[in-house]
Formats: sequence, C-alpha cells, structure tokens
Amino acid sequence: MVGIAMKNIIRIIILIIALGLMGFSGYKLLEIYREYKAGESFYEDYVEKFVNTSHAKEVGKVEEEDTGLTIDFDALLAENPDIVGWIYSEGTVINYPIVQADDNDYYLRRMLDGSHNTAGSIFMDFRNSPDFSDLNTIIYGHNMKNQTMFGTLKEYRDQDYYEKHPEIYIYTPHKKYSIKLIAGYRIDMYYDIDILPQDWEELKSLYDEVVGLSTFQADIPLKEGDRLVTLATCREGDNTQRYLLIGIVNEL
Repeated sequence: MVGIAMKNIIRIIILIIALGLMGFSGYKLLEIYREYKAGESFYEDYVEKFVNTSHAKEVGKVEEEDTGLTIDFDALLAENPDIVGWIYSEGTVINYPIVQADDNDYYLRRMLDGSHNTAGSIFMDFRNSPDFSDLNTIIYGHNMKNQTMFGTLKEYRDQDYYEKHPEIYIYTPHKKYSIKLIAGYRIDMYYDIDILPQDWEELKSLYDEVVGLSTFQADIPLKEGDRLVTLATCREGDNTQRYLLIGIVNEL
C-alpha cells in the first residue's frame, strides 16, 4: 500500500511539474506574441505618421523607377535624430526607418524610442557614412518569424522572387536611391560580412565574390564609380548563418 501511495504521489508531482512547464511555455509564447504585435504596431504607426504613399506611379506622374513615396524627414528627425534614411521594397513588408548609432549593438533590440523589443530596428553600420557615399554601406535587420523587418530577405533564394522584386528603394533627407539587386547568398556567421572596400579593386573583388555565391542571377555589371549596399540578416532557425542581399546604388 505504501508503495502504491508513493507512486501516486510521484505521478501527481510529475503532473504538477508538467502543467507548470506548459503554463510557463504558454506564458512565454504569449509574451513573444505581444512583443511581435507591439513591434508591428510601432512601425505601422510610423508609416501612417511620416510616409505619404501616393499613387503617382500608377498615373504616370513620376519616373518609372520612383515609387511615389514622400517621407517627412523633418518630423522624423524631430522624433529621433539617429534616423538617417528610409528603406522601402514595393510589394513587401519592408517599409522602415533606418537609424545609425555609435555602435552596432544599441538598436539591435531597441525600437526607435529606445524601448526594448526583440524586433529591434533597421540600422546602418556605425562605421558607414549616412549619405551612402561609401563603396559599401551595410544595413542590418532581424529575420523575424512573422516576416517583419528583414524577414522576407530569405525569399531571394528563389529566382522568381528576385524577378518580382529586383530593386529596393532608400530615401534620405536629401536624396532618393534605387538599389538594383545583384546578389543574395548565405554565409557562416563567422565570415566577415562587414566588408568596407577602400578602392575600386577591393570593390570589384567583393562584387565578383558575391555574384559567384548568389542564389539568383541578375546579370548586372559593376562599373567604376558604382557603390554597393549590403542588407544583412540572420538565417531563420539557425543563428550560425546569415543571409546577405547586395545591390548597386543608383541615384534617382
């Protein structure tokens, strides 16, 4: 009888522990969901407040390569002086401010208002010039499971996706750029993604390397005087790898 009672007590303890773990897991999932929703709402609010999405492109009032977006940078900079630009990919969720801090850690898990959030912010490498004058400007964003931030970059593994979204737009307070995408590829996290070429030869070497690794074919040549933009994110479900998307900067 004592043995049976002890077994029943053990079963009850195991059940209580299992229920506790289930409850804790459910709480953590709810917490993650709330954080994701908070991040989505935060950036959706920024789009509503600071971006005017006109339909000028549809009625032929702007150049074919333009998007018709108007960004209120005066109001944006009043909110946060770290904002250096705005990134937009037509037909995708990418529609975010770009910030730059004194290091590459500050905005990793912070929103534009400084509050903590797993989504963080889209941010430029602290070593880059904010006017995109460097030979390679690096922009980071998280690969979120709900596809926000840079969560859709991995779709460039497919040629069809590239052909539907062959360019990304970047707006700054003074200029607009079309980023003609030339390559996308996966790398080990220990590979040096922070490549900042210092001259044409180094830039050409970088171009040859990334085109050779690309998961899609763009067939866009590099010309002397060109500059690159690198969008960097982690690989979904594998923090040991990164996905990089590279494009040539064209001023609009």
